[in-house]
Amino acid sequence: MGKGTIKTKAMTMAVAMSMVAGLCPSTVFAASENEVAADGTYTKTAHVTRIESIDSDDEWNEYDVEVSLTVKNGKFADITVTPGEGYDSGNSSYFNKAYNKSKGIKTLLEGKDATEDVVNSWKTDGTDAVSGATRTATAVKVAALAAIQSAPTASTEITVDTSALENAISTAEGLSKDAYTEASWTAMQEKLTAAKEALTAKESQSVVDTAADTLTKAIDALVSKTPDVQNEVYVLMNIPYADFYKADGVAGADTVSSATKQKTRASLAAGSYHVNSDGSDITGVTFPVKISDASVLEKYTQVTDKSEVTITTNIKGKENTVTYKGQDALFESESYSYYTLSDTPSYYKEATVNEDGSLSFSEVKGEEPTTLTNAKTEFSTSSKYGDYQLDITSEDLKNVNTVYGVVVSTKEGSSYGLRHVENIWKKTKLAWSTGFVTESHGNTLDSKDYAAMMGQTINKVTYYTDQGIYEIPMDQQVAKKFDGEVSVADVSVKSEKTAITVSGLPNDFEEEYKIDGIDEDAYSVEIKSDGKTTTRTINFKKALAKGRYTVTLSDKNGNYVPISTTFNVYTETTPVKYNENDKDPAVVKADGVDEEEFQTYLKNITSVTVNGKEYAASGKKAVKLITEDGKLDLSQDAFKDAKAGEGFAVTIAEDGYQTYTFTYKVPEEDSKYSYVYVGMSWSEYWANEGVYAAGDTESSADVDSRNEYDKGAFDAVTRATANHGLHRGSFQCSAVIEDTNGNEYDLAYWNADGKAVMTDGSVYTRSTNEDKKAVFTAEDGSSFIQADYKVTGIKYVPVKVKTADLNALRKKYAVVENGGTLSGGFSENQLQSYTAIADVTPNTNGLKTAEKQEDGSFTFSARTTGSYSGLKDTQLATADVTPDVKAGDKVGSYGEFIRVDFNGNYGGLGSAMQAVEWTYYGNDDTYTNPVRVFGTKFASDNWMHKSMGIQLGLTDSLRCQLPENTNGTGYWKITIYGLGYADYSYNFEVGTENIATLKTASAEEIAALQAKIDEAKALNRFAYTTDSWKKMQDELEESEVLLKSENPLKSEVNEQVKHLTDAIDSLVTVQYVLMNIPYAEFYKAETTNNDIPVDAFTSATMNKTRTKGLAGGSYHENADGSKIDGITYAVKVTSSVDLSKYKKVSDDDSVSITVTNRGQTTTTTLTGKDTLFENDTYAYYQLKDTPVNYKEASLDADGNLVFSEVKGQEAKVVEGVTAELSTKSSYGDYELDLDGLPEEISSDSVNAVVVKTTDGTAYGMRHLENIWRGTELAWCTGFTSEVHGCPTSSGHYKSMMGKTIDSIEYYTTNGVYTMDIADIYVPVKSEITKVVVVDADITAGKTTINVQLPDEFKPEYSVDGLDVSVEGNVLTFKAATESRAAASVKPGKYTLTIKDKNKKYADVVTTFTLTTKDMPAAYDEENKKLVEAEGFDIDALKAYLGNITSVNVNGKDYAASGRGSVVIINKDGTIKTDADPFKDAVAGTEFQITVASTGYKTPLTFTYKIAETPAPAEVDTTALEAAIAEADNLKEADYTADSWSVYQAALQSARTALEAKESQDAVDQALAALNAAKDALVKAEEEPVAINTASLEKAIADAKALKEADYTADSWKALQSALSDAQKALEAKESQEAVDNATNSLNKAIKALVKKGSSSVKKTDGTTNGSKTSGNDSVKTGDPASVLGWLGLAVSSLGAGMGGFAWKRRKRK
Repeated sequence: MGKGTIKTKAMTMAVAMSMVAGLCPSTVFAASENEVAADGTYTKTAHVTRIESIDSDDEWNEYDVEVSLTVKNGKFADITVTPGEGYDSGNSSYFNKAYNKSKGIKTLLEGKDATEDVVNSWKTDGTDAVSGATRTATAVKVAALAAIQSAPTASTEITVDTSALENAISTAEGLSKDAYTEASWTAMQEKLTAAKEALTAKESQSVVDTAADTLTKAIDALVSKTPDVQNEVYVLMNIPYADFYKADGVAGADTVSSATKQKTRASLAAGSYHVNSDGSDITGVTFPVKISDASVLEKYTQVTDKSEVTITTNIKGKENTVTYKGQDALFESESYSYYTLSDTPSYYKEATVNEDGSLSFSEVKGEEPTTLTNAKTEFSTSSKYGDYQLDITSEDLKNVNTVYGVVVSTKEGSSYGLRHVENIWKKTKLAWSTGFVTESHGNTLDSKDYAAMMGQTINKVTYYTDQGIYEIPMDQQVAKKFDGEVSVADVSVKSEKTAITVSGLPNDFEEEYKIDGIDEDAYSVEIKSDGKTTTRTINFKKALAKGRYTVTLSDKNGNYVPISTTFNVYTETTPVKYNENDKDPAVVKADGVDEEEFQTYLKNITSVTVNGKEYAASGKKAVKLITEDGKLDLSQDAFKDAKAGEGFAVTIAEDGYQTYTFTYKVPEEDSKYSYVYVGMSWSEYWANEGVYAAGDTESSADVDSRNEYDKGAFDAVTRATANHGLHRGSFQCSAVIEDTNGNEYDLAYWNADGKAVMTDGSVYTRSTNEDKKAVFTAEDGSSFIQADYKVTGIKYVPVKVKTADLNALRKKYAVVENGGTLSGGFSENQLQSYTAIADVTPNTNGLKTAEKQEDGSFTFSARTTGSYSGLKDTQLATADVTPDVKAGDKVGSYGEFIRVDFNGNYGGLGSAMQAVEWTYYGNDDTYTNPVRVFGTKFASDNWMHKSMGIQLGLTDSLRCQLPENTNGTGYWKITIYGLGYADYSYNFEVGTENIATLKTASAEEIAALQAKIDEAKALNRFAYTTDSWKKMQDELEESEVLLKSENPLKSEVNEQVKHLTDAIDSLVTVQYVLMNIPYAEFYKAETTNNDIPVDAFTSATMNKTRTKGLAGGSYHENADGSKIDGITYAVKVTSSVDLSKYKKVSDDDSVSITVTNRGQTTTTTLTGKDTLFENDTYAYYQLKDTPVNYKEASLDADGNLVFSEVKGQEAKVVEGVTAELSTKSSYGDYELDLDGLPEEISSDSVNAVVVKTTDGTAYGMRHLENIWRGTELAWCTGFTSEVHGCPTSSGHYKSMMGKTIDSIEYYTTNGVYTMDIADIYVPVKSEITKVVVVDADITAGKTTINVQLPDEFKPEYSVDGLDVSVEGNVLTFKAATESRAAASVKPGKYTLTIKDKNKKYADVVTTFTLTTKDMPAAYDEENKKLVEAEGFDIDALKAYLGNITSVNVNGKDYAASGRGSVVIINKDGTIKTDADPFKDAVAGTEFQITVASTGYKTPLTFTYKIAETPAPAEVDTTALEAAIAEADNLKEADYTADSWSVYQAALQSARTALEAKESQDAVDQALAALNAAKDALVKAEEEPVAINTASLEKAIADAKALKEADYTADSWKALQSALSDAQKALEAKESQEAVDNATNSLNKAIKALVKKGSSSVKKTDGTTNGSKTSGNDSVKTGDPASVLGWLGLAVSSLGAGMGGFAWKRRKRK
């Protein structure tokens, strides 16, 4: 005990004595010192007080004690101590020691003189060194002194001689019960009890004498036992756990091993014992044992009352020393040590001596167990003390002081013994491990004896205690634990789903998920399996609040323990950003974030990670690295000893946000050194690393088992094959590709699409030709064949170099300076391509120092270990891989003699792997004295496989030669160096089984590989994704190459079987659907260099959007036709895409669409897949056949659909397409009209159109707004905001201005068509361009013009019909013909065009009006027409009539042209008497008419009056009617144009006269004029009708060139029939119609041919499948569709016959 402790105890005693003084009454009559108290009972109370400085390690509460002293005959006849307020069972141990245990007040003072001196003689510190007992004894003594001092002294003393009685009693107490029979001993004990009572009472001398005599006789009557019975003895014995529990059916119970070495030796382990004094274990139980033959104890250690052991412990920083005496000394003693008991215990075990002399122990005997039916139990499958925890609450157990042991029993008949501290904690808390929680508080947990409990049901728990044996009935299933994990991907608050990843689930585990904090109706968990893989997805039905959520995965049957994980739902906005001020580093408020959110973020940071070490921001051991104002606290240990220039990656984590990482660099003023990345060769890298053959570049002419030259030192690695997965070297290796012409291409990396990116930025696609050679094709179509592929070294090695030498370093090496981009990799399964920003610092891991030599060369030092990643805003990563040292035929498949693979989460380390170092220690199992160190090279030694992990080997080569007298067996260390990674090392032992033995593959093994090759070849490529198919093909090719080699090795063949099997198993199956894809998603992969998405088309017309003939290939969601949403296209879908969340369309579906176009209403019913036309986004229809072209669908990180570029059949190249671009269009800012498109491209078959420019940019077109009738394209760039009332979208197309269109790509239902057109420049339109020309009088000769043009615009002015010039703001004009005077300029609207002489800008066009006050027309009331006004000729009248824009009748305007126009005045000036305003008007009605004509300021106003009905008079119109009828039968083509024109004018006048019937004269005059015009008709020269047979002749030739053997019989027969009809039509030449019909029939028969062995493929012929049309769809006279159809046929026939006549496609008007 320390001095401090003694001092404290002395103070405590002083306090206690002062309490005694306070309690003593001040009376001379009180018994004091040696005065005997009068008979009676005296009671006082004291308080048991804790002293925290001493008692902090002891668990007990303060309480009161009441002491009653009963004095009889001057002696203490009875002493009673009763606990009072505050007392609980936790104090019982200390209380009993102070009260009635061997050194308690009752035990030591009863029977002694009732004096104050006797009370004071009781030593309170003798009860126990444990502080709680000492405090209790002190309080008891205080109360006892107070009580005795309150007693009066005895008035008289009674003199009774008790010496004889006392001697008899002493003799009886000195006898041993074990020496006598039970009956005689019991009789003697009764007399002994009576004698003691007489001695105490001292009633009289006679009573005392009688008691002495009676006791003496009972002693003499004792009957001694026989010798056998006399050897029986009861002891307290130390029993190892296994022996103690064995009789309970417990299979095993090991010693408790402890790392803390304190609690095992403290009161927490009461009931146990330990052998080792250092506290490293708890060995077993101290328990009463019945020994039948005491002689067996001779070989064991005996503990007696004189034995003692002192134990000092230090718990929670408090030191405590306890001395255990007598039987308590068994606590730290040998196994089977014992202490002989004087009394028979109420329960015990019986010991049996085994044949080998060892002891075994029975079940517990004696007292029957007590069943605790009211005990409460709480069972948990999660505990910090083990895998399971059982807490028991019982009033009975509160009285227990010591627990010796606990047995857990199950219904299945198993029993499990629990051990102190590890399994039994604070008496009622039970815990155990079954192998999953292996450590608790630094102590290794023992699980082997408890693992079998999993899956069983606990039915009873038995306690062995100092108060008896207790049984607690239970019915608790112990659910099984398993090596399973569940994780959930963090998601954005905007996400609708997230992925669950599960591993290690038992086969009979039925999954059930629950998310804490989210209502069960707000999410669902979807589990899908394709037989190979199972995907699990959480679908959120409502938006989530940001924060962290817990997901629990349970077994529905309850057989397994639930497992859980958390995931973070984050907002995509991070409220902070780094201030980029390394002198005063801090995170500050991010843009757009309010102060409240910023401050809240700073307060709720959960952790901050600095260079890979995480610091908690709250709770115990929190370290505040970010202060309340956002500053970085540089005084913290994380930045201790930081040196100038060093980098610290700082990552802030907070629930509800994505982690935010920034880099803090310690400022440096000295720029003597620069830090960069350098690409260096293998030899340069290893030169100073202390490896064998360091710096040696020698190559070897020897080949390995793969026939590859990998046996050199640190020379370049070469490969000639197209395969071999060398793209994986692009993660960290420098590589050069050499072609067959000796040209070299420096490879930078392979991108995510598997294309090779060279250091000059050029991109090549790799394929394999028939000779299995790699072919690299550039984007411009050029290509080369690979002859050699050299992997020369490591491309990104962090280097420190003198700034003065940096330029010299740049000239000799590929250098990436800080801030530059590092790129590499090829995404394959876990392996991921990457880009990162260079940020090399003095503490970057792997840093080498460059030293410039005198000759200008550089050497590089050994690498150094650092704490920073060398990547901007990136933590130094730590590897998480599982090593596998290969053995047997798994070694040597690539020429290596030792191989170690690394699996698990190998993707990150594999992608970052730069170099691997092997250290050989020979027989040194301490790994301290290397025998030799080896460096390696990628492809020759190191590999990362797409699915089989990192594969590392050592090759017998010039760079790797074992020391003499070694064979490679022994101890090795392998170290992997990676970009941005901490160094990873693994120690392992190599035996002979791990050394490669080169064995040739057996016939069976070769056959197995061949079978796998055959299996691969039998697969259908269209059933799988392109990417997975390509990877399988690579492995197939490698397999075939291996089988062709001579005597392939066993290891090689078996390895390749695994590789090919894995590739086949990794194939991703697909299905094909027709799907509605939004424009933006469809065009994303097609519109290269154009990041602005393609919008939906918004419509105001509501009809054309829903007309399949105009918008075919598109789809719309809204039935009102308010917009077109996107494109319906074939999609290849893998199992990773869950189609069930989208609408599925079947053949039974139908939708009816009613539209009204140009006044004609039609209803169309679409069925089956055609219903996609009006359906949901991502609605789909499952296809039975593989489409010719398709997109591939996949999911992005947020679970949204993304689509690849269009794949499948190569685009058909269309020749001869011409294009005409207009910068003025009624449909947008630009219009592109195409001529020469194939017939398969029609208005209802076009899904999409992409316009491409020479700079590689592509633009996606949308239906109606951009695509019209299939052949006409138009778009806006921001200058036309609406077309026909529909708003336009220009963002996607704006960048096209100033570029040159060179190709168009059509995606149609018949395939993809690409056409290179003559380059068309898209002139620029400018927002600053403005031009206004002021209207002027025709006689002015000039007008004002205001022009604003871009600086680079060089204007050239022109006006159709005028000669103009511009000077300043004056535009001068005159008639275009020099001979005419300026006065001959006609009034009207004129168009000014301003062209850019530089041809950069689009023409600027505006209009202006030249006017006159003159009125050249007058109204002829008699003839009801406009005629020349006086002084004006017919030309002036015609000009006026031609410019009429509107006519006002009785105040209502009628437009003269355009949509909705009403003709009031005919072109010849006559009033159209049957026009709408005049219908139903009665004779005599007058109409006030005002005519407006462009350019004429003076309006023409007149009154038109309906003629009065003449008196009934016969007007004979018979002859006129006949003449008109005859005229209608004449044909314009039969006459000359001039004569026909005059005739038509007379015919119109005749019809007017016939209608008016004004008079017989008028009718007769009209008849005469008509007949005269007829007679004047001049016949046109007749020409023979030409019949064009060119198309028919070509079709016949095409048909005859075909071979019957290629096609099915039925389709060939149909062709021959059509061919026969065609030949007949060619001979007959009856008419153009007959020839055309024969041509069409033959072409259809050719298209309908079916190749032998192929399935029929439906082709779209332009009609709507499954459509029905109702309504009036007959063609009416004058119908534009009818006219165009007739005209098209006529012109095509006429053109062929005329030989060279052609017509251009009609533009929209």
